[in-house]
Amino acid sequence: MVQRKSIFSVLVAGLLVLCLLGAGCTSQPTEEGTPTATPTPAETATPAPAAEYVFNETNNNETVTLPAGSEITISLDENPTTGYEWNVTSSAGLEYVNDTYIAPETGLVGAGGVHVWEYTAAEKGAGEFSAIYKRSWEETTGNETTFSMTFTIE
Repeated sequence: MVQRKSIFSVLVAGLLVLCLLGAGCTSQPTEEGTPTATPTPAETATPAPAAEYVFNETNNNETVTLPAGSEITISLDENPTTGYEWNVTSSAGLEYVNDTYIAPETGLVGAGGVHVWEYTAAEKGAGEFSAIYKRSWEETTGNETTFSMTFTIE
């Protein structure tokens, strides 16, 4: 009895999968005699995707030229479990999109991860991203780790 129910369940599941696959393979019929408009070159041209630029600690103190509308991602190692975090500032020309901390994949207590910031090169001119790695409750001494980049946006 149990075996019959199992076989029946497998057959029903298989039939459902076939129905779903068959439904995805259909197309809409077109009516005969219906004129179709020929698209203009402007309608068929796909817009160029925004360029994506990815930077990390190896790009410290660099100046980079990039086109307006470009997507900028900056990834820096961070270990907030020790109190150390990046204090970031960015100037006009760079439009903040998002920032995320990505925890380490290890189970080790106190292991550091990566902080990722996303910006858009919003307007032509200059933009700057700078960060200082420190504990928020400690005074800045000048001995902290820093990161900075300058962007020329065209």
